[in-house]
Amino acid sequence: MMSMPFQRLAAPFLCLTLAFAATAASANPVIVVDVKTGGVIEANEATAPWYPASLTKLMTTLVVLNAMKAGKLSGDTPLVYSARAQAEPPSKMGFQVGQTVTTDDALKMLMVQSANDIAVTLAESVSGSVEAFVVEMNRTARQIGMTNTVFVNPNGLPVRPGPDQQHSTARDLAVLAVTLLRLHPEHAPLFKIDAIRIGDRVIRNHNGLVGRYPETDGMKTGYTCSAGYNVVASATRGERQLVTVVLGAESPMIRSETAIDAFERGFAASSARTTLGALDGGSGAFAIDLREQMCGAAAAKARQARAKLKPDTHPWRDRLMAKIPVTPEPVYASAAPGGVQVAAQPSGADEDAPAFAPNPGSTPSIAGQTVKPGSAKVGPLKADAKKTKAQRAREAKAAKSAKPVKDAKGRMKIELTPPGSASAANGAQAVPGSIYRNATPADGKSAF
Repeated sequence: MMSMPFQRLAAPFLCLTLAFAATAASANPVIVVDVKTGGVIEANEATAPWYPASLTKLMTTLVVLNAMKAGKLSGDTPLVYSARAQAEPPSKMGFQVGQTVTTDDALKMLMVQSANDIAVTLAESVSGSVEAFVVEMNRTARQIGMTNTVFVNPNGLPVRPGPDQQHSTARDLAVLAVTLLRLHPEHAPLFKIDAIRIGDRVIRNHNGLVGRYPETDGMKTGYTCSAGYNVVASATRGERQLVTVVLGAESPMIRSETAIDAFERGFAASSARTTLGALDGGSGAFAIDLREQMCGAAAAKARQARAKLKPDTHPWRDRLMAKIPVTPEPVYASAAPGGVQVAAQPSGADEDAPAFAPNPGSTPSIAGQTVKPGSAKVGPLKADAKKTKAQRAREAKAAKSAKPVKDAKGRMKIELTPPGSASAANGAQAVPGSIYRNATPADGKSAF
C-alpha cells in the first residue's frame, strides 16, 4: 500500500497527468467527409478554431494549381529563389539566392519536405509578393466556403510575437481538401509522394500513413507546439474516397492511429449525418493554444508516465513504426546566372523526431544526435572542432574545384554531401535515407 508521504508527493503529478489526458481528449478535432457527396460521416469539435501549421501549404498548393490552370505559369516555369525565401526558418531546402526550381519540383518539395522557403518562392512567383499571395489565399478560402479561416502567410509558421491570427477549423480544412481533389484530380499523385531525391540525398514524407495504410491517397501533415500534430489525409476503398482531418494529436503516432480509426469508422458507415455545406462553420477567432501541453517540460513527463501506465497497443502500431521502402522522385535546382554551383542545405526539425518523446523508446535519433525520451530540449549539433587547418584547406580546395553535374535536360544537379567530407557543416553525420537536420530551436519554436 502507498505510504502517506509518497501519496502527497505523487498526487500533484498524477493530477497533472490526468488533467493533460482530459485536455488532449476533449481538444482533438476530427472530421470524416465523403469526397464525392460532401457528406459529413463523423465530426467532433470540427468547428473549433485551430492553428493549421503546415496544413496551410494545402491552400498554397491550391492557389498555385489554380494559377497553373489559368495559364499564369506551367509546371516547367522556373521560379527564382529570393533572399526573403532564404531567410525563412526551417523546415527548408536551403538554396542560394538566384537559384531556380520548376513549379512542379517546388510543389514536390512543399509537400514532402514541407519547405517554408519554397512556400515563399511559390508565393512570390505567382503573385509578385508574399503579401499579395496571402490576399489571394484568403479570397480563395472565402470562395470555396472556408467560413472560419484566416491565413497570414503561405507556410503556416507561427507569428512571433503574437497575436497569431492564422487559424482554421477541421471543417474548413476538409472543405479545402475536397476542393483540391475535385478541382485538380490530375495532381492527386502530388499528395502521395513518399520521398524526393536531391543530389544523393533522400527526403522522406512526414505523413506516416503514406505507404503504411494501404488505401491512403496522401495529403499533408503539420506541427507546431501551439497546434499539436495535425493531418489532412485521404483514402479510397472501392468506389468511396474519404477525407479525414485530425488536429491537435499528442504525437505523430497518435495522429496516424486516430486517422486510421476515423477512416475505418467512415468506410463502415452507410450514411452521412450532414453535409459540409450544412455544418455550421463556427465563429471563434482565436485558436486553442497547446504550447504548454505539447512543449512544456511538465507535460513531457506526464506523457512519459502515461505511456508506462498504458502502453500503446493499437493494431496498426507496428506497421506505422516500420521504415518502409520508398521510391524517391528526383527534384533539381539550377545554378544562379553567373553563380558558382553550391550544395543545398535542407534543414528542419523532423516531425518523426520531436524534441520530446511522447512514448519512451519510440523516438528515433536525429542524424548525429540521439533524442533522450522525455527530455524537453535538444542541444544544437556542434561542428567538429578537431579538424586541422590543413584539412579544412583541402576540403575548401576540393569544393572549389568540384564541377557541376547536369541532368538530361541541362539542369544542374545539387549534391548535398559536402565534397571531401563525411560531415555536414553543422557536424551531423550522413545517415542513409535521411537528411542533415538541425535540432528544434532552443526556445521551443517549431519548424513546422
